[in-house]
Amino acid sequence: MLAVPIRIVDQFSRFLQIIGQVVLASMVLTITYDATMRYAFASPTSWSLEVNGFLLVYVAIMTAADVERRGEHIGITFLTEGLGDGARRVLAVIVGLTGAAFCGILTWRGYLMAHDAWSYGERVSSAFGTPMWIPYAMLPIGFGTLGLQFVLNMFREQPVGVGGADHV
Repeated sequence: MLAVPIRIVDQFSRFLQIIGQVVLASMVLTITYDATMRYAFASPTSWSLEVNGFLLVYVAIMTAADVERRGEHIGITFLTEGLGDGARRVLAVIVGLTGAAFCGILTWRGYLMAHDAWSYGERVSSAFGTPMWIPYAMLPIGFGTLGLQFVLNMFREQPVGVGGADHV
């Protein structure tokens, strides 16, 4: 019953993660370019700080759903390791609902911010002049996807790759 929605959200989360990897590589290149221009040629870029600030937000927010899907968020397991299967299941539901509620609030507030920025034509006051709806739109997309992952993970046996790098 949930196989199709789980697959769709998982694929979208993975897609955002792949873009996040490209974004991270772009950040390395643009920061290296800016540092080279600044210190080797005394001609820093006017856009690097602004662009990389927005790209950092992308990496932090838009890739979080795939990290949650794989069960690789930072977790405190010494409390849950002593619990039985039933108690772990209840705790997983509580965590899922709490995470989804938190993400729901941020999704809604992010949508309002992006909508207002679009409506009023807000731009960053810099030479680059980025429209603010672009970075603000990352909030509802990223947190909405993360919230869906929290809900869907409640219905999984355990998140994909649960345990992170220690259990691979």
